[in-house]
Amino acid sequence: MDIKIEIKKLPGSVIEIEGEISASDFEAERNSTVLELGKSVKIDGFRPGNVPEKVLIEKVGEAVFLEDMAEGALNKAYPQIIKENKIEAIGRPEITITKIAKDNPLGFKIKTTVMPEVELVDWRPIAEKVMSAKEEIRVEDKEIDDVIENIRRSRATQATREENSTDLESEEKKEAPSEMVLPEFTDEFVKTLGDFKDITDFREKIAQNIRHDKEMKSKEKKRIEVVEKIIEKSKFEVPDMLVESEKGKMLAEMKASVSQMGLKWEDYLGHLKKTEEEILVGWNEDARKRSSFGLILRELAIKEDVKATDDELETEVDKIVSHYQAHGQEIERDRVKDYAFGILRNEKVFEMLEKSGEK
Repeated sequence: MDIKIEIKKLPGSVIEIEGEISASDFEAERNSTVLELGKSVKIDGFRPGNVPEKVLIEKVGEAVFLEDMAEGALNKAYPQIIKENKIEAIGRPEITITKIAKDNPLGFKIKTTVMPEVELVDWRPIAEKVMSAKEEIRVEDKEIDDVIENIRRSRATQATREENSTDLESEEKKEAPSEMVLPEFTDEFVKTLGDFKDITDFREKIAQNIRHDKEMKSKEKKRIEVVEKIIEKSKFEVPDMLVESEKGKMLAEMKASVSQMGLKWEDYLGHLKKTEEEILVGWNEDARKRSSFGLILRELAIKEDVKATDDELETEVDKIVSHYQAHGQEIERDRVKDYAFGILRNEKVFEMLEKSGEK
């Protein structure tokens, strides 16, 4: 299509595209508009889709007909404008027709939110400092003892009452709280819990699990810290559109969690004594933080050319689809590709940041 445009940057990562579609390209929409509009307009004596243009225009009016032509032309023009000008638009565009007439160019204005420009700080010294910091991971005996105590409690049995007790004693025991008998902690007991040789082996494996959990938490803490520090030193603005989108994701996550608990969303809101709108407002700050994280990870991936291979992406998609299937849910592969791509990309960015601390 022959399109002339001017692009103006507005506050809040919004751009305004003002332009014209040539008269010939606008008029090229006439036949398809007659066909599509004729399918929905009922006129006595004509079958749907076979209404002559003149009769159709008399029925709906010239203005409505031209507006339908404009919609068809703009639906083709907008993707072309986005592609040719490498515009990273997010959300739905706001389109206004500024000039419309038969055999004339079609004038329009389009406002759309775009991905913000990020002035990224030199992240390497930040990552090196954060990631190279040493943290002593210790496992205390009490932590192991607490795990063992919880396991014994989970295997506890109710105390057995003596059969030859008097009726009065039986009634008293029925009213008294039930006593729980913990299993004796022996080599034989730990063998019933899994592939353990004895108590010593069991305690060692518990210690390993506790250590691994602490190491993972420490790793996650560093990852969050380094991105937060990069955010502090970088310059960018978070579009409101991204914040609202993030809040939508957070709401979907909460609804899924509530559903898994076997609760109805309306009942859950009643328990909280809040409306859905009140919950969303309360998430403004967290949603903005999550959006900032996403923007910085994305920018790091772009600047450092961090990508996942096709094989890695297919493997991740397989894993996600299998997870849903294991829970009795079917999901289309194409629906999870973008999500899987984001997971892999972010993980590779974090690995890149962590390597800076190994120097």
